[in-house]
Amino acid sequence: MIHIAFRRGLFRGLILAAGSLTGVCAGTARAEEYPRAAVAATQQHLATALDETFDAWEPALALFGPLGEFEIENTVGLALRGLGAFARADAHWARAQELARRSGDDMALADIESKRGEIALTIGDYARVETIADDMLRIAQRAQLRWAEATAEEYVGVLDRRRGKLDTSLGHAQRALDLQRELGNESASATVLSNLGTLARDRGDFAKALEYFLQVLPIRERIGDRLELTLRNIALIYRDLGDEAATRDYFEKALVVARARGTSSDYAAVLGTYAGYLADLRDFKPALAAANEALAIERELGNRQSIGFDLLHSGRALLGLGRAEEATPRLNDALAIGRALEQREIMARSLLTLAEASLARGDRKHAHALLNETLASPQAADNKLLLVQAYALHEHLASADGNNATALDYAHKQAALRAELLGTSANRRLSALEGQYARAAAEQKLALVTKDNQLQSARLGQEQLQRRYGLATLGGLSVLLALLAWRFFGVRRLNRALAQRNEEIETKRAALAEANHRLERQTEQLYHAAITDSLTGVFNRGQLMRQLDARFNDCVRDGRELAVLLIDFDHFKQVNDKQGHLFGDRILIAGVQTLREWIEPDDLLGRYGGEEFIVAFSGRDADKVRTHAERLREKVAQALASVAPQLDPRATISIGVALLSQLPQPQKLVGLIDAADQAVYAAKAAGRNRVKLVQVA
Repeated sequence: MIHIAFRRGLFRGLILAAGSLTGVCAGTARAEEYPRAAVAATQQHLATALDETFDAWEPALALFGPLGEFEIENTVGLALRGLGAFARADAHWARAQELARRSGDDMALADIESKRGEIALTIGDYARVETIADDMLRIAQRAQLRWAEATAEEYVGVLDRRRGKLDTSLGHAQRALDLQRELGNESASATVLSNLGTLARDRGDFAKALEYFLQVLPIRERIGDRLELTLRNIALIYRDLGDEAATRDYFEKALVVARARGTSSDYAAVLGTYAGYLADLRDFKPALAAANEALAIERELGNRQSIGFDLLHSGRALLGLGRAEEATPRLNDALAIGRALEQREIMARSLLTLAEASLARGDRKHAHALLNETLASPQAADNKLLLVQAYALHEHLASADGNNATALDYAHKQAALRAELLGTSANRRLSALEGQYARAAAEQKLALVTKDNQLQSARLGQEQLQRRYGLATLGGLSVLLALLAWRFFGVRRLNRALAQRNEEIETKRAALAEANHRLERQTEQLYHAAITDSLTGVFNRGQLMRQLDARFNDCVRDGRELAVLLIDFDHFKQVNDKQGHLFGDRILIAGVQTLREWIEPDDLLGRYGGEEFIVAFSGRDADKVRTHAERLREKVAQALASVAPQLDPRATISIGVALLSQLPQPQKLVGLIDAADQAVYAAKAAGRNRVKLVQVA
């Protein structure tokens, strides 16, 4: 009776609080520019009233005993979370957690821990997420709770992804998915699949990311939960693939679903992401409107990470509209939130946009400082599009300062990175097309299997009919003969139809095999074009750097020596100016062909840019490296002398050599290439046609 009285009192208090707030909140909603923000504000007021009503009853909780007190705290927490009052809900669940711990109820304790972990992820309290995940793993092992283990693995995977630890994140997410599938939890499996899709997108595997989200989509459509976020995630994949039509289509679908049945937080999440997409398209006016509405909602809900992104998107839109003075405070606020949460993307993009705002105000010194901080951030190293924007801004600043050499250097960096991005984009689209083709083939196979099943079902039906007709023989010989004749002609017609249908299926199978063969040839051609230099046939810069990065990491891990030879064709500009570019191309082709003939089978050779090439190999000491480099220099000089004997000075190469063992800690690939570049300059300064090995301090 006490439990019932308390629940009735609590419910009556909630109704009275809602009634007292109706007039106030309705007026607020009319006054507010954004109705969704007014709804969120109303929910927060209602949550406050509910919490205060509960506080009035708190002294009576001891009457219900520990179990009753736990149930009440848990129920109030659920109600407050439903209203978007995450901090208030967490406070009640913290008390419920302590009650569950005292009672020794591991099931209840794990349930409360999972709810608190979800809130901690939402508000960006990563330290608490880590603590909760560790607690849940201990509870899961102690009480053999597989679902708790799966939830803990999921939280750790999300946490590692947000901190940039993509490899470890993948292991945790896959473990969580395996556990949820063992448990048959479809909704939780969809959540983990969404996390895996986001992780694949962060790793650049857009075909795999699209595959994950397309697995999630029918589940979300069936259960009607968080469908708008799945549609938004698919839109982001198509944005990264450069498919603007599909991106807009999925964003619009996500917004329609979010407006119709999404929560305020999910609607704001979709709208904020859409604002960032519009800002990328330079459609600044609607981008600002969307970002402002999302920001108003998130401020009511108190989601700091989302507030940071909305401030960033609105600041970018204001800057694009020429309102730099209004943009700067928002960008500074976004940067402060990013630093507080250690959210790398918010920090890097805020710094870059603040640099643009400083340049727009004419403060080039501050713009320089912000750009340097942007390039030093870990996010810049992983985000090549961000680097392109930073290089373009650096070029503009250097030109404005009259430093043409620096401006030209950044222009070259920007052009090289854009070329690499074009190749990357082509590879992404090719991977997505391959994934779509594979799904289409699977659907075709399923359709054929379905048709075969239908034919089998038809045959079974015929057999049943034949058995029934056999029983009719007792009715008379004449009836039997008539039925047999009828069946005979019916079976003949069916066999003819089946033969015709089999011919159609065989024709379609042959056409599908031919299309598959054509696609394989095109895929091979596209891949070869994407990784090779069209003039010399060796690896292009993008493939060279990927191969060199992998070899560098292997050598660092295994403690093996790695030598990088940066090769520069001497007097190449003079050759082009005097003899023409076609002659210069012949020089490059002949030189590279000689290099290919005299390097070892496992040596790496690629075009670094212009007349610069890189040869890399491992497992040789400094003396052997120098000997190998001298042999390459001599052989190329001999080959070029026979190809172009008329040149004066002779066509030769200079080689700069850098060794991994001579790099200072921490060892980085860019440092190794820079050392080789310094060696080339030393060889040039010493008279060209020679090998120099830099001794790095």
